[in-house]
Amino acid sequence: MVESIFSVTLRSLYISSAASFFAFISAVILSLIASRAEKKKADAILGIFEALVGIPTTAIGLLIYMLLFPGGPLGSLRILYTPLAIIIGEIFVALPIAYTTMFRHFQSLRGTMRELVLSLGVPEKHTSSILLRELSPVLVSSYLTSFSRAIGELGVALIAGGGIEGYTNVLTTAIAIQSSIGNYEYAIWLGLILIFMTIVLTLLLKFIGEYLIWK
Repeated sequence: MVESIFSVTLRSLYISSAASFFAFISAVILSLIASRAEKKKADAILGIFEALVGIPTTAIGLLIYMLLFPGGPLGSLRILYTPLAIIIGEIFVALPIAYTTMFRHFQSLRGTMRELVLSLGVPEKHTSSILLRELSPVLVSSYLTSFSRAIGELGVALIAGGGIEGYTNVLTTAIAIQSSIGNYEYAIWLGLILIFMTIVLTLLLKFIGEYLIWK
């Protein structure tokens, strides 16, 4: 019996939201740290992350599989073919794009923000919190991009998750599996839901971003 569309969609939202959240938080922390480094070092780090954006998700999925399979370095954790394995893999998928979409803004504004904070007599330790508040529209956009990257990927979800019905099956794996066995109607409905969900979230977060700009 084919799993219900609702459960597949809900699982996809849960897994991708968790992965993109941790990727986003990691990107913010890395951006704050790298924005304080020398420009050459910061640009070198950015170059690495820009290169990582283009890595196929199947390669990342294979790496996660090699780490988590029973004979691998982390095989004792026994989390291969679980939602957690997909979340870990999707963090690595979403992190590079989250970092690259926000770091330049951190780098360009930190110097100006530091001078402004000091001129107003505000302690320098508050620079980071003020910087985050000023960059809120960029942060919203970055999270949206990382979430879209996570929920739309297939390689990690299929290789590390296995597409197990009722457990690790998400929208992308369900579309691939159902299409391969000729259940095109089910696959089309899942595809439409994925497209609709992405459009709705994009419009919603765009509205939030514009609200934060004009606030």
